[in-house]
Amino acid sequence: MPDAPELVAEPAPPVAASAGYSPVVWLNLLCLDAPIVAVCWQWLFARSFGAHLFFPLRTLLFLTAWLIYLADRFADTIRLPTEMPMSLRHRFCKAHTVGWWIAIVVIFVVDTSLAIRALDLQMLLLGGTLAAFCALYLFVNHSLGGRWRPFPMKEKAVGVLFAAGTTFAVVAVLPGLTISFAVALALFALLCTFNCLLIAAWERELDAAQGKSSLLTGWPAAERVFKPLGLLLAGATLVIAVFWRFAAPLWLCLAASALLLVWLNGATYLERDHRTALADFVLLTPLPFLLLAFR
Repeated sequence: MPDAPELVAEPAPPVAASAGYSPVVWLNLLCLDAPIVAVCWQWLFARSFGAHLFFPLRTLLFLTAWLIYLADRFADTIRLPTEMPMSLRHRFCKAHTVGWWIAIVVIFVVDTSLAIRALDLQMLLLGGTLAAFCALYLFVNHSLGGRWRPFPMKEKAVGVLFAAGTTFAVVAVLPGLTISFAVALALFALLCTFNCLLIAAWERELDAAQGKSSLLTGWPAAERVFKPLGLLLAGATLVIAVFWRFAAPLWLCLAASALLLVWLNGATYLERDHRTALADFVLLTPLPFLLLAFR
């Protein structure tokens, strides 16, 4: 792996101006964007493949995703000295450490209680296995201090785990898995990984300043392939939509999100923290279909 170039991170904006944050940034600061994205895509997968999910399963996904993202950010932030350059979301977490810790404990208790009451043994075992993989990722990532050398796997691990966590309840209730579902899941995992890689590219200077490793700190030239990669993902999804039309909204949302991420990667005029917040927001393409379904 080639050595990372010397980079100087720009200072993070102060938290004091929080009153002027947009709703999109607030969702990112409070780790609410990822759970909302997960629930929207879970609904779309379930609707596309005929899986009937009870409301507690959707609530559990929301709470579990929220808990994991809160815990991950807390563990990321607690190691960083106050004077070190960091993103707005990490500086916000550092300024609200006590409230953050209380939220983690409360959500853990509520999430665990609901899982025990609402899930049968098979679902508990499946969910527990997935939770163990997430815990293993958190342990490895924070034990290494974000230094994934010589193999920077963080972005790929997050993308795959997010896709698996989003769809695990759908997999559990389906009578059998089909090729079309496997293809949709693989494309969704690629979309989530693409999202993580873009954020890593935009925050490469911060990772370098904090001594963390990512694909982009080791191979900054990889950023050149992001646009063709996103366009290829969108194009392949639209071609697949011709053959499996029954899941047309799913394919369209995958393609739309990939194209929006390509656009966002080229929107260099946006502030880094705003662009990072928008990276999850543009994954909410299933939301219009969800709203129409409940009209």
